[in-house]
Amino acid sequence: MVVAIGMVSIGLGAAMGFLWGFVATALRTDLGLARAQVGVLIGLFFGSAGIGSVGGGILTDRFGARLAVALDLVVVAASCAAVVLVPSYPTLMVASVICGAAYSLANAGTNVAIAAAVPLRQRAIALTTKTAGVPIMAAVAALMAPWASVRFGWPSVFGCVAVLATAATVAAMVALPPDRPDAVTRRQDRRQLPSGFLWMPVAAFLLITGSQPLFAWVVPYLEEAVGVRTAWAGGVSSLATAIGVIGMLLVARRSDRLGPRARLTTVATGCLVTAGGIVLTALGAVAGAWLVLVGTGLGLASQLGAIGVMHAAVVDLAPDAVGRASGVTMTGYYLGALGAPAGFGAVVDRTGTYTIAWGLSALSLVAAGLAFRRARQRLVPEPVDERGR
Repeated sequence: MVVAIGMVSIGLGAAMGFLWGFVATALRTDLGLARAQVGVLIGLFFGSAGIGSVGGGILTDRFGARLAVALDLVVVAASCAAVVLVPSYPTLMVASVICGAAYSLANAGTNVAIAAAVPLRQRAIALTTKTAGVPIMAAVAALMAPWASVRFGWPSVFGCVAVLATAATVAAMVALPPDRPDAVTRRQDRRQLPSGFLWMPVAAFLLITGSQPLFAWVVPYLEEAVGVRTAWAGGVSSLATAIGVIGMLLVARRSDRLGPRARLTTVATGCLVTAGGIVLTALGAVAGAWLVLVGTGLGLASQLGAIGVMHAAVVDLAPDAVGRASGVTMTGYYLGALGAPAGFGAVVDRTGTYTIAWGLSALSLVAAGLAFRRARQRLVPEPVDERGR
């Protein structure tokens, strides 16, 4: 039940950051926005989440997982309602900032709850299943949001999210355990993180910088560079995301079998495979939508798998300071997402092609793989034999 509620909550909590890309065409037509301005909305959400992540971890450790998750959902519902009632660009910007800051509570809250409820041997699959709430939301939104934005107007999409977030708030308050740490646990959480832990936010920064455009810009890319109609573009993106969810669960299952020592190696490998998926996606402009589906599906499966296992690695590396470690790691992650969407859109606006932007994304993922490898060297001790060597 904890994993299921966490999955729903984390998906709805992230919705604001993804929907801008899915309704980008209608949004630009209605409000007269440039691609870079749509990217700014996405970046504000994830940047605010990054800036607020350390504080979100601290507040989660103080308030407990139940209140942290519920508070995030309340903010999502209120912000989406505001977007519907006052559909202007300034309102959209403020809503992204507020939802992003609150999302840091959901990230830390769900990690704390699952770390307490799930044994080590199932940690990767549990945290990855929770993380799957984001791509599941993205798959449904990619399928429905472009169609709904054309049929009923883009504000209708945010109205639906407001209703769902309200219902999820009630479910979280009823079903989630308090998971409120006692004084001893709070003192433990104030301990220093392991030496070399800062490699985790650095690597996470590079990972999301390179991979976030797979969510934010695939639908416009299919429409503008590949020549796919809006409804079909959403369908291709949705199917690719569904493939990604299946792949990420398989990656997590294998990670649990390999054990905690291999987690960061799995994440580093996922970064490199994601880079390959992006290369195939870029080639889709020449080969057609089928190659975009293959490349995006491969890229999302490896990216989502890497992120889910990364959460498990964070819990493994700092078991007595899960909230703080989660906050520090996700600060780097979401600060990367702050610049990635707007930067990607700006490169496309400047060059008139998506190819260069995809190439820069792939290079960032290669760097992320190297950074996670370095994190493993610093944070995971080498095994010793029975003679102590």
